[in-house]
Amino acid sequence: MKRRAFELCVVTWVLLVSARASAKELDQFTDRLRVLAYYAGGYRSIPGAPSPAQVDGILDGRMNWLLDKLAATLQREKPRTVAERDDSVRGVFQHGYLAELITPYEEWVKHEAPVPLYKVRDKGIYGHTVDYSDMRLTWYIELSPIIQVSGVTMGLDKLGHYLAQGFQYYEHWKQLDPQLSAAARAQAVRVYGHEQEVGQLGIATGGVYSPADLAANWAGMLFFMALFDDLHFENARHARYIDRDSHGRYQRVRDFHWSEWVSADWDEVQNPTLIERRVLFDKVQANFLRPQAAPGRQAPSICDEYRANPSAFVGAFTAPSRSRYALPERGRAAAPYALDIRHLCAEPRVSLPQRTAR
Repeated sequence: MKRRAFELCVVTWVLLVSARASAKELDQFTDRLRVLAYYAGGYRSIPGAPSPAQVDGILDGRMNWLLDKLAATLQREKPRTVAERDDSVRGVFQHGYLAELITPYEEWVKHEAPVPLYKVRDKGIYGHTVDYSDMRLTWYIELSPIIQVSGVTMGLDKLGHYLAQGFQYYEHWKQLDPQLSAAARAQAVRVYGHEQEVGQLGIATGGVYSPADLAANWAGMLFFMALFDDLHFENARHARYIDRDSHGRYQRVRDFHWSEWVSADWDEVQNPTLIERRVLFDKVQANFLRPQAAPGRQAPSICDEYRANPSAFVGAFTAPSRSRYALPERGRAAAPYALDIRHLCAEPRVSLPQRTAR
């Protein structure tokens, strides 16, 4: 009996670790109009709830707290080399054992920060007939909550990508031959990110390839590049965050603001996710036509809401060049089916039924 219990514990542990090793998906389509209305000021009806500006202040404040912590750590440890300095950076921003998958900042936002998070019920667009055969290990993991940062609606996982994969990008950049041109090194980092999305952080474990993840990864790399040096890279211009004063003491020299880094590319409605296999795509597309309510209840489907007001649903779409941070053609070759609502729900405009007060 004891042996059986031990074996069960081992199997459970393996499953949990394996699940952590897979990509965490999200659903920014289900209840999108409700979420956007909520973040536009709807939570004024909730006593004591923070406004969008206050939420941004809370999120910015925690990043500035981490930067101050880093400056204090550097002052205490007095690194002699860039490698030692980066070890201090890693110690502040990365998880000690699962650096690729978890960041202390994302965990703080999820469990402690006084900010609103929206959790999609019933696995959203990845529910109903979607199963393990379609999404592999990702099917066992809850969807990432939705948050709005600096006016951009995104999955909470994007903040983790910015700090976790952003640091991995930064480390990969440093490992490249310094004799290569900046353009060649940037292309090598894009290839590295593409391989992650095809591999353990995307298709290999979930069947899904996310250009929005790559956008957050790239921005994170630039952030780590700008920690100690003014950054002038391609079209990016960012002043350093930490410098040494006339006495050699490390100090933060400017404030962090997510608005400097976040873009609409982090929103998976505006920057559609790609799916590897047609069977999963067909199941997800079918979910776009289901009522967005508990089974047996009638409510507008995702496509109903989109067709009623496409511009409100999608937002101010600017179609930026994704080649800055991704390899679009390789992404489409690996996962050819895009969850682009403009194509999935391309039918004439309809009027939604009015919700009746209960």
